[in-house]
Amino acid sequence: MAKKTSVKFDKKGLSSLGAEKLAEILLEEAAANKPLKIRLQAAIAGEVGSEKICAMLDKRLDQIEKSTSRITAAKSREMAVELSGMVRTIRGELGAADGVAASERMLRLVAMQLALMHRLYDRSAKLEKFFEQAEDAAVALVVELTPAQQSAMVPKIEKMRSADLLGEQNEFFTRLMSGLSLEAAEAWQAFLQNVPAKNRTYPMALGLLQLLAQKQGDFKRMSALEELKPEMFQNSLQMAQLLFEAGQFEDALVWARRKPKGMHMVYVGGIRAAAGPEYGARERRLLETEILDRLKRREEAQKLRWDAFCESFDVDMLRQYLSKLDDFAEFDEMDKAMALVLADKDIYKALLFLVKWPKLDLAAQYIIDHAKEWDGRYHEMLSDVSLALHEDYPVAATVLDRALISDILNRNLSPAYEFAVRCLAGLEEMSSRISDDASLPSHEQFMHGLRTRHGKKYSFWMLVPHEYR
Repeated sequence: MAKKTSVKFDKKGLSSLGAEKLAEILLEEAAANKPLKIRLQAAIAGEVGSEKICAMLDKRLDQIEKSTSRITAAKSREMAVELSGMVRTIRGELGAADGVAASERMLRLVAMQLALMHRLYDRSAKLEKFFEQAEDAAVALVVELTPAQQSAMVPKIEKMRSADLLGEQNEFFTRLMSGLSLEAAEAWQAFLQNVPAKNRTYPMALGLLQLLAQKQGDFKRMSALEELKPEMFQNSLQMAQLLFEAGQFEDALVWARRKPKGMHMVYVGGIRAAAGPEYGARERRLLETEILDRLKRREEAQKLRWDAFCESFDVDMLRQYLSKLDDFAEFDEMDKAMALVLADKDIYKALLFLVKWPKLDLAAQYIIDHAKEWDGRYHEMLSDVSLALHEDYPVAATVLDRALISDILNRNLSPAYEFAVRCLAGLEEMSSRISDDASLPSHEQFMHGLRTRHGKKYSFWMLVPHEYR
């Protein structure tokens, strides 16, 4: 009897089923799968022409846009699935037939984001993820158009932008401006230049005009546009970085030294947020030193590095400072830096430097020398230090963990009790490795002291496993 050959689950294998069998399966699945149904309907409509696909998509988009009802969690998940299917339809079926029509529908989908998000009862991760995909698809489709087609799309893009009063989609429009041809970007410029200074979207319009100036290599205009922004919307650090990357070092230095006077708006991960005057201070100093180096102003750069290190004990700043010294000079300067660290009154700042440098042997001795000074309120930072020393310096790690546990219980810092219990587990493990150290009480003596002094702190002892008591 001849052996049957297996059929793979691929295009060839599915084709072997025949059109009629596949049609039956797809009809059954489409009855319960709305995105699949829309995709199939679009594919059928595409046989007649892109107009039929557009009419079908527009009908559904009209329904969604006109709806004002609140969206529940279940409905948001269902809508995310449907809209994701619509994105695939626009890119696949419509995009292959008419790139302009596909771009218009994708932009329309992106424009729906603000209205839909405001109708949600609660945040929807699935819808947020969908709109990220829709923005990516919209940018990709628009970028693929010819310069003339992009220019014709500009009025629709500007209408979307002007409706975004809070700048919630600023990153999307920034990506569009970056991807547009120079011809289309200049067509957009004609609209952006006419945005009144009193308009709420004026700072965003200036930002897009700056992006165009950057595309054109007009850095003087880019700086001038930044000056036009209200002070709270100016981002001197970003301007300095852009000018530095463009090789405009003199102008970059001016902006790097222009520190914000008060609260100002910044974009963090595409989200606009208010930041204080010290936001980005470290990055600003590092950038300023790099600019001074490029301008051959070595002494100024080195003084700035040293002053910044003295103030913050920034490891990277010290490394840069030492790397720029003449041969062999770094040894004396390193000794000077270490003496400064060890003499500082802020024991937490000093300890963090020793660990990050790293100089773990000095960090271990530093912990022992200041054994009675560690504060349980800094348990989150000090727990990282303890972990770094746990393997090679168990005595120092034990001193630190014991000091923290005792301080947490002495101060009744109940939010830190769980951390103290984790410290106990570490102490149990390290106890065998410190047994020969005469400078420390044994683990049993330490636990006896805890029970004697804090035996009535039941909320703590309830968290302690029986084997650690």
